[in-house]
Amino acid sequence: MGSNLLRRTQRQEEGNKYARYGFSQNPFPVDPTVKPFSEDRRENGSIFLEELRSEELKEFNQRIVNSKTKIGFLMDYAAYRGRGIGKTAFMNYVKNTINSDLGNEISNGSEVLYAVYVSPSPEKRERTMSLIARNIYTSMLNSDLLQIVYSRLRAFSNIIDENVLSEIDSPSHYMDTICNDEWLKQRSVDIDSLNIAVNKELYNIGIHISIEERTLFNTDPHKSYKEFYQYFSSFAVGDYAWKREGCTMVFDTLVRLFKAADITHCIILLDEVEKIVTYQNFAEKRAFCDSLRNYFIDGPSINAISAYYKLFMTIHPNSQELLMPHWQAAGLERFSDLGGNTAKDNTVFFRPIQSTGEMTRKLTLIYMNNAQINRDANSVAPFTERALDAIMLKAQMVPGRFLRYMYNAIEKGIENDWDIIDLSQIETMWSSSSESDSALGESVVLPDTKTIL
Repeated sequence: MGSNLLRRTQRQEEGNKYARYGFSQNPFPVDPTVKPFSEDRRENGSIFLEELRSEELKEFNQRIVNSKTKIGFLMDYAAYRGRGIGKTAFMNYVKNTINSDLGNEISNGSEVLYAVYVSPSPEKRERTMSLIARNIYTSMLNSDLLQIVYSRLRAFSNIIDENVLSEIDSPSHYMDTICNDEWLKQRSVDIDSLNIAVNKELYNIGIHISIEERTLFNTDPHKSYKEFYQYFSSFAVGDYAWKREGCTMVFDTLVRLFKAADITHCIILLDEVEKIVTYQNFAEKRAFCDSLRNYFIDGPSINAISAYYKLFMTIHPNSQELLMPHWQAAGLERFSDLGGNTAKDNTVFFRPIQSTGEMTRKLTLIYMNNAQINRDANSVAPFTERALDAIMLKAQMVPGRFLRYMYNAIEKGIENDWDIIDLSQIETMWSSSSESDSALGESVVLPDTKTIL
């Protein structure tokens, strides 16, 4: 009886079913909605065809990064509404690009930048600036921003020799090097003196943290950094303390901290503003706009005075319309245009994709090559070129839809033992499919594949 209860399931090991196509896995995401904190590259936005949004990237650099813009927008053209067009992927791409070298390339070496991605959660209904600020703060804690700040404070202390600093070549290595007390000790750095110097800098900007190396038998090489991080993470826990001081922490204390670390600007990438606006009542919309002006434009906070944060938001045309009267009532039009297609200096327009066979092919390959194990990196097999064109046509040039259909086509190909996926195969797939397109917007009319021939 005992052996029966403890038996393992008689499940056979399943091989890699995608190997027949030369893939380690289905190269396309099962759900094209970007999940920024996923470890799966298909989902987290790290696979991005820069060429597809070259104009938008150029506008972002000109109108947001290398400008005096305080509040900017990523906005659809009014005629191009819908989900799956790639705004979230774009936001995460620029975040990763900026943070990879702290904005060196994107600012032509003139600034040190950091970008934080923030996405409101509809279930929490973050309708007030205090809750939005808390979301910003949490995103900062979950990124490596504090690690970078702490590393820069240590580097600028004049305690660490330049030869030691020259060994550190990337922000991705900070935790193993300059944040690691043991690594520094091995290079004859006096940790006590280093912590005193950092503490003095923090004290000067109003942050009082006890960072000492005197704990007996302490073997944690990251103790100093963890105390620094703990100070800020513990602040975010208490609801009462946050309501009372949260905005001060984000718009004053952190700004002083980032400036002390010689970070020129922090770019806040606030995605899906419609999740804020939709749940706000009349008074909350008005208060939200008033708070934007107070904390980002001309209020008494250090951020407003120094124009430190650059706020870059995605917004749908319908949310824009809901917000417009409150935007104008708060006087924000004088500083940041919410005029949709008429806005120029502070807006990046997300254009409909002018799909070509070549662009469709490149989008396909960038995902395929992420999962290839034994295949020609220039081949779109098992698809034919005309099958790709037909799938993009059905997707109505919406990348998210295209990727989902490609995922389904791979699965269907394996299920039906297809060696190639051509027009006849995708016609079979669509005629037998009961999938709904409601998750990505409006319904889709199936294309006439005869036009592809």
